[in-house]
Amino acid sequence: MILFISKILSLKLSPNRNLRIQCFLLFCLIPASQALAEVTAYEVSSRQPYANGESFGDVGAYEEISGRLYYEIDPAKAQNQIIVDLQLAPLNARGMVEMVGDFQIIAPLNPQRGNGIALVDIPNRGNRMSLRFNQGSTNQSAGDGYLMQEGYTLVWVGWEFDVSSGLGIDVPATTDAAAVPISGLGFAAARDIAAWIKYSPDALVSAEYLLSFGLSQSGRFLRSFLYLGFNTDESGRQVYDAMIPHIAGSSRIDLNRRAATPISQGQFDATAFPFADAAYTDPISGLREGLLENPRARLNQPRIFYTNSAVEYWGGGRVAALVHSSPDGSQDIELPANVRFYLMAGTQHSPTAFPPETDGNGQFPSNHLNYWWHMRALLSALSAWITEDIEPPASSHPSRADNTLVELDQLNFPGIPGVHSVTALGAGIRVANDLLEGQGAPGAQLPYLLPRVNEDGNEISGLLHPELQVPLATYTGWNFYQPALGDADSLVTNLGSYIPFSLDRTTRESVNDPRLSVAERYTDKQDFLDKIAAATQAGIDKRYILASDMDAIIDLASRHWDLLHSQPYWRTE
Repeated sequence: MILFISKILSLKLSPNRNLRIQCFLLFCLIPASQALAEVTAYEVSSRQPYANGESFGDVGAYEEISGRLYYEIDPAKAQNQIIVDLQLAPLNARGMVEMVGDFQIIAPLNPQRGNGIALVDIPNRGNRMSLRFNQGSTNQSAGDGYLMQEGYTLVWVGWEFDVSSGLGIDVPATTDAAAVPISGLGFAAARDIAAWIKYSPDALVSAEYLLSFGLSQSGRFLRSFLYLGFNTDESGRQVYDAMIPHIAGSSRIDLNRRAATPISQGQFDATAFPFADAAYTDPISGLREGLLENPRARLNQPRIFYTNSAVEYWGGGRVAALVHSSPDGSQDIELPANVRFYLMAGTQHSPTAFPPETDGNGQFPSNHLNYWWHMRALLSALSAWITEDIEPPASSHPSRADNTLVELDQLNFPGIPGVHSVTALGAGIRVANDLLEGQGAPGAQLPYLLPRVNEDGNEISGLLHPELQVPLATYTGWNFYQPALGDADSLVTNLGSYIPFSLDRTTRESVNDPRLSVAERYTDKQDFLDKIAAATQAGIDKRYILASDMDAIIDLASRHWDLLHSQPYWRTE
């Protein structure tokens, strides 16, 4: 390998991102083996100890590396011809399409102490997401160091041309008069960085196993990545062994289209047939296809955990139920053997901080129920599935068969005083799929299917957080706008609600709250915490919670009890 030491340079971000950052750095431009990967070279702009050189258990210290990757895409390869406008891309002297994008890596200083898994995080609008597994306060935080203690190598890849900051990619524009960015090349970037890490001897880091994680926008990216067949590289090899498309519902992303807008929220405009992985006949269009069961995606399928909050059932037209239901929502379907699906019951899109407060838009405090305890356990289980072939925990979600997945008029939400009606909501309509004849019946109404709730208004199916099983409040995947700020019949995007119980029977009855008070449920704080501990242990036994997280879950429950009993707080009364 030849090492080129370059002069001081000015790094330019894509003009499509409306940002130019002048960074004067000494860097190394290192060519990659073109015979083994579509990454042709990389430059390192920064290399430093991670978390101030902190040591993470037996794995030890980590380093953080930032830079840029240079790619060449062969337009003649069948795997690339799905990319819209690729035939209009400018070519280099070798007849290849070039692009360059950002990357970041956090890796053990001693790779032999790692777990052999590279967790490739698909950034959300340029932002790192996977560090939330660390239960830190920010997306940049080492938090409690869970990912590092476990030995993961963390990788971020720029894939989005229209971000204004964070990790992005410079893609070529078409050579026609429109000169629009060829945005679908972002899928090739996520594919090729994985091939580089997994197969190239010249890669900065290497890993035997590749696991990809995407959250919300980037979770929708992963569903499209799979559907379009990008888990097979230009040499026909599988790149990702496993994936977690998180809080994406049954939606995909607007990326592989002329004039695409991937940065959009994807609210009511991101769900198109097919919805489920296996092929099912659509009763509206008459078409039969699946997210994974189509000629592009059938080969080299990863093991997949779909994880969703209650929001993906309730709002935004993402209709998470269609991943595990027939296209019309009338019946359950069998998930493929390589797929599991988990609802984080009673949670919002991303948990709010504790103590919960109003976000300024919603009628109620936002929902702090923390599903990351479940996510950590599931990540551990998925890792064991790909490295040791240990069967993962069973899927856990509402179903038609046991009547836990219902239409809105069957929900029977309790009449809590001051709580806005939930009887006038809908799922929206399908959007077009340009790969299907007739575009997959765009404009057709999507079924609206919701998790059934109990007498408290809390969901009863899916992964039940200990504080949902032993509650002090009603936790929802919806929150309505305050009348002074918006339509009181409309949901605040991605927000849930926290609606505490009354403390005693007298107060409860004075406001006609049908939910039992705290005092009617628990004899005292210790009784409450004992029940929390039992619920947590049950989750541990089923591998839905890590044993090491029990103390933290109990501690937060204790603080929640104290919050309700020691100071005035938002209540229905």
